[in-house]
Amino acid sequence: MNPKDAAKTIGSILLTKVLFSPLGLIAVGVTILLIIMPVFMSMASKGEDFNLDDPDSNLEALSGSSGGAYCAPEGELDKELWEAGFASAGVFEGMEDVFLEVAEEQGIDPVLMAAIALHETGHGTSSAVVEKNNPGGLMGSGGLFVFDSLEEGIASMGKTLHNRIIQDGLGTIADLGSVYAPIGASNDPTNLNSHWVPNVTKVVSSLGGLTMNCETPTGEFVQPIPDVVINSNFGIRVHPITGIVTPHEGVDLNCSRPDPIFAAKEGKVVFAQYPSGVLETYGNVVVIEHANQLYSLYAHLSKIDVEVGDQISQMEQLGQCGTTGRSTGDHLHFEIHTDRMFGNRVNPMPYLEGEKGVDE
Repeated sequence: MNPKDAAKTIGSILLTKVLFSPLGLIAVGVTILLIIMPVFMSMASKGEDFNLDDPDSNLEALSGSSGGAYCAPEGELDKELWEAGFASAGVFEGMEDVFLEVAEEQGIDPVLMAAIALHETGHGTSSAVVEKNNPGGLMGSGGLFVFDSLEEGIASMGKTLHNRIIQDGLGTIADLGSVYAPIGASNDPTNLNSHWVPNVTKVVSSLGGLTMNCETPTGEFVQPIPDVVINSNFGIRVHPITGIVTPHEGVDLNCSRPDPIFAAKEGKVVFAQYPSGVLETYGNVVVIEHANQLYSLYAHLSKIDVEVGDQISQMEQLGQCGTTGRSTGDHLHFEIHTDRMFGNRVNPMPYLEGEKGVDE
C-alpha cells in the first residue's frame, strides 16, 4: 500500500470513529461551539449602526441623538469648573477674567473661546502662546501672528471668533472645526484635524458646558461622554479578559482620565462607592435613580464626585473616567436598570438615542 492510500485508510477509520462514537460527537460539538459561537455571538451583539471592529467609525453613530454638544445647566457659567480649568493651564493661569471680558465684548461664549484656546495651545504650554502670545493658532501670510502681550492675543482671538460665529454663522463646535481644522486638508497628512471637534468638546465639558448656541433636551437621557465612541456594545460577546462568551450588560464608551463623566439624566444618587463581592468588577461606580423606576450606572470611574442622597442635575459631573475594577483600560461602562437598582439590565442605546416610547 502506497503512503497516500495508507493515509486515506487511516483518515477514514478516524473519521468513522469520531462520527459514530458518542464521545467523538461530543468532541465535534464542543469544537464547533468554541469556534463558531463566539463569532456568531459577537456578530449578533453588533447593532446595525455600530461597528465594533472599527470603533472610530462610531463617532457619528449618535450624532442625531439627544446628546451632543454640552450645555451648562440653565446656561450659566459654572464658576468652580471654570476656575479649575485655568488652575493648571500654563500661561493662561489667572487669565480667566480676561477671557470673560473679551467674550462679553465680542458677544461670544467664553467657554467655547477658552476651550479652543486651551486645545490649540496644549493648555497654555505651546511655543505659539508662550513665545508669540498667540492663543488661537491665528495665522497670516507670514505664518503665526506675534502679539506684544497675551491680553492682546486673546483680544484678537475674540474678534476672530466673533467674525466666524456672529458674521459667518458658524455657531457650533463642528462648524468652527470645519474652519479651524478642516478634515482632509493638504497640510494635515496624518489627519490630526479629525480630533479637533472631539477634543474641543471635551474641554468645553470640563469647563462646565456651553452657555450659548446649544440646547439640552431635559427629560431625556443624554450622552454621559461627549462625542461617543462605542468600544463594546450591549449583548453577547467574548469577554476581553476571561475569553468566555458572556452577556455584556451595558455599553463601553471610550474616554481617558481625567475626562469628566456626566449624569445622563437628572435624579438621585443611590450608590457611589467601590463595591465588594461580585460587584467589585465595576470598580468605582455611581448609580442614579430616575423617574419611572429607571436607573443609570457609571462604572470604572477613577474618581467619584457625588455622594449617596445627592440630587443631581442632568449633565452635572458625577466623576472622572478611569479603569478601576476589572477593566482592560480607561473607559466608561454605562448601564440602564429597570424596576430596581442592579435589577434587569436593558440595552442603553435606545435611551441615549431618544427613541419614541422610551421614557414616556
